[in-house]
Amino acid sequence: MQMLADALMQNAMFVSLVSGLAALAVCIAAGYASRKAKILTDELNAGMSTVLVKVTLPCMVFISMMRPFSQTLLMESLATLLLTMVIYVSGHVIGMGLARLMGATPDEKQVWQFALVFANVGYMGFPIVQAVYGSEGMMYATMANVTFNILAFSLGVYLFKRDTTGTVKVNLKAIALNPALIATYIGFIFFITGFRLPSVFQDGVALVGDMTIPLSMILVGSILAKSRPLTLVNDPRVLPVIFIRLLGIPLVSFFILRLFIHNPVMLGVIVILAGMPVAALTVIFAEQYKGNTVVASKLVALSSILCLLSIPLLSLVLQ
Repeated sequence: MQMLADALMQNAMFVSLVSGLAALAVCIAAGYASRKAKILTDELNAGMSTVLVKVTLPCMVFISMMRPFSQTLLMESLATLLLTMVIYVSGHVIGMGLARLMGATPDEKQVWQFALVFANVGYMGFPIVQAVYGSEGMMYATMANVTFNILAFSLGVYLFKRDTTGTVKVNLKAIALNPALIATYIGFIFFITGFRLPSVFQDGVALVGDMTIPLSMILVGSILAKSRPLTLVNDPRVLPVIFIRLLGIPLVSFFILRLFIHNPVMLGVIVILAGMPVAALTVIFAEQYKGNTVVASKLVALSSILCLLSIPLLSLVLQ
């Protein structure tokens, strides 16, 4: 009976993940069609991205931390932050080895390493974690996002600027005042103290946070619509990067972390986020620091499409 119950639970998780991905795919398709119909433009995309980063995502992060305090959850959250940092740094090391093995040019090396360090935790990771694990998983996803923000504006900047300047200035103010991190600071205070907003205000913040999922997926679809399909598959050199990003890093993480992480939700969130597609920030940094925007765009677009196949595979491994 116990084996039957376990099988049903695992099947329910897989069905939940596939159903969640299907719903997200509908939002992506809506964004893609809107871009092709010229309803969405670069200006609207920029505005929508700003709303996501500065308004809806911080609200979602804040609400995810409105959970009853427990010492176990606190320690698991801090452990998630440290473990995801180790995974990110490991991606940097893997990127160095891959670039050397494949004889990457300096501008390819920058983009490949950045792509293997930074996954799309915000736009893709948060909606998927929310769809599969609900608010319980979002607590761990929030801590992973803290790691992303800290490293993106330090190690991420270094990866793109190291070949042109001898020193790299890290903007600590930009890291500390990131809206999602501010929401994390405040949310942690509420989590530890047990303080809560009046229900009418908290429900309003939650409603704004709920906009993150459809908006982020519509934005992903609109970004994908800018890439011509044939240009995505004319460079086979990006395929090893995408394979490592979507399957290599999360699978290695799973087989190591399962030895000492016994909370299936915590383990699942870390592995799922490790298998997210290349972060959209790759293109933004490549543009800002005069990097190879063509390769960056291919990695982001193609990995975002292929993750719809790789993530269900990861869920089977997690079961």
